[in-house]
Amino acid sequence: MEKVIVNSDLYFDCLNKDPNLSFSVVSGKEVFLFLKDINNVNSIDIDVRNDSILRLSIFSKNPIDLLKITANVAKNSKIICYFADFSVEKNHLEASINLNDEDAKCEWHLASLSSQKDDKNISVSIYHNSPRTFGKIDNYGVCKDHSKLVFSGVSHILKGCHQSASHQNAKIVVFDDNCLAIAKPILRIDENDIEASHAAVVGKVSDEHIFYLTSRGLSVDEAKLLITLGYLKPILKGFDQSVSNEIDSVIERRL
Repeated sequence: MEKVIVNSDLYFDCLNKDPNLSFSVVSGKEVFLFLKDINNVNSIDIDVRNDSILRLSIFSKNPIDLLKITANVAKNSKIICYFADFSVEKNHLEASINLNDEDAKCEWHLASLSSQKDDKNISVSIYHNSPRTFGKIDNYGVCKDHSKLVFSGVSHILKGCHQSASHQNAKIVVFDDNCLAIAKPILRIDENDIEASHAAVVGKVSDEHIFYLTSRGLSVDEAKLLITLGYLKPILKGFDQSVSNEIDSVIERRL
C-alpha cells in the first residue's frame, strides 16, 4: 500500500488502483480530495498532519461489499467529509475518525438513498483521544420500496479529554411500509467537562406534504422526488457542479 502525499487539490480515480488506499496531508496545507469509483476499494487510511485541513468528498454509485475508512487527525487540524452514497444493491461502510491531539476536529456529512432491494449498513464513529477536540456526524437518508438502511456509530470521549464536544444526527425518511430503516447513534462519555448530544429520527414522509404538492399540480412521483431532493441536496455543497449534476441525475433515475 503506497502512501499518497497530498499537498494540493487532488481528484483521485480509484479504478484499477490498489484496493487499500493511503493518503497523508502535508502539515500546514488546506486541500481538497475527491474520490470516485470506490466500489473495488477495501480500505482508505488518511493522516491529517498538524495545522492542516482536509476537505474530503466521496461519491459512490456502485455496490460496496465492505469499505473501511480510518482517519487520524493531528494537532490543530480538521477533516471535513462529504459522502454521497447512491450505491446500488448494498453498502457496508465502517468509518472511524481518531482525534488524536488537542484542537483536532471532524465534520462528517453523509446522504444516502436506499431503494428497491438495497441493503445498506453505515457505521460512523469518532474517537476523542485528546482534550479540546470537536466532532460532528450528520447522516441523512431516504428509504423506500423493499430496501434496508441502517445508521449507527459511536461518539466516544475518553477520560481526560476535557472541553471536547461531540454531536450526532441520524435521520431517515421512510416512503413505504415494506422498507426497514434504523438509526442508532451511541454516546460514550468518560469525562465530565464536555458537550455531547445525539438525535435519531425515523419517520414516514408526511401524507399532508404529498397532498399539498399534488394539489399544486405535481404527480405523486414528482412530489416524492421533490421531497427527496430537498432532504438529500445539502450534500451537494461538498462537490463541484459537474458531480452535483450527476448526483441529481442518479436520484431521479433511482426514484
